[in-house]
Amino acid sequence: MTPASSAMAALALLAATAVPAATMPAPIPAQSNAAHCPTSVAPQPRLAATHHTTGQGTQVAYPQPVRAPLRALAARLRASACDTAAGRYDLVYYRQWNNSARSGAAVREVVRWRGDDRSGGQLATQYPTGVVPVTHDWWLPGGLYHVGLIDPFTRTDVLREDLGISESSPVDLTEVLASLAYLSTWYSPRRDGRAAALNVLADLSPLTYYPRVADRSGRPGIGVAATSGGRRVLLVLHPDTGEVLAYESARLGPFGWRVQTYLLYLVHSHATRRWWEPTARPRPATPSPPLYPRPQQHWLLTTPPPCHTTTTQGVTP
Repeated sequence: MTPASSAMAALALLAATAVPAATMPAPIPAQSNAAHCPTSVAPQPRLAATHHTTGQGTQVAYPQPVRAPLRALAARLRASACDTAAGRYDLVYYRQWNNSARSGAAVREVVRWRGDDRSGGQLATQYPTGVVPVTHDWWLPGGLYHVGLIDPFTRTDVLREDLGISESSPVDLTEVLASLAYLSTWYSPRRDGRAAALNVLADLSPLTYYPRVADRSGRPGIGVAATSGGRRVLLVLHPDTGEVLAYESARLGPFGWRVQTYLLYLVHSHATRRWWEPTARPRPATPSPPLYPRPQQHWLLTTPPPCHTTTTQGVTP
């Protein structure tokens, strides 16, 4: 298969199995079936779609305090089909829209693999395509030093630290939700990890809960939102499994909330290996400490510098 035809092929298996119709999700059996979980290790890149690049913020209604409903969901949380999927790598596939006042709308589609040894891989496409429409990034063990060595969803104290929650200083709740959205671009937490995240959010009483929210693919969910300084951040969660379905950051303007960044999470799964490896093994990048203060919402377009990158050029929509 030529690079052009490969790049034009859709992320077929992932997209076909990961984007459900705009109806209520079917009940998940008590013993989840991993056969229904997308675990492809060899997806093909497609150029990022251009639809839904602009728009008003998600409509929400019937606000409630967050503590009781999130604790109730954490207590009755159901397993997802991917909770029993085997594999040493977290597999995440998401689509991202950004509306920049300077550069206009941009769309990305990203597939990521992350290992507990801080190794990983990434395939990404973007629109407008520019001269490099498809990129392949690779991190040797230790290369993903910005992501962390310990899975934050297995330890509440680590998760709180990664979310920027401190007992000694005020917390910007919009940044807490943004940080959880960022972690969700690298991690595929299983049931217990999702329950821990729900309980952490439930303790942040200024957060607002919305019982009925839909994401851009039409999937119904619940919403958790925070507002600060004319900015509203919204997380859309699966109403039964607690999985992160979408993230939205919007600014208040004369005509209501206008979306600045939107992420649609299409797959949170696990894989036994990354689907590609470079032919030459570069030396690991020298780890450096993370930057403080924590980055703002534009970080969703950034990734740690790769040890190895290849590009696919000459691809047209």
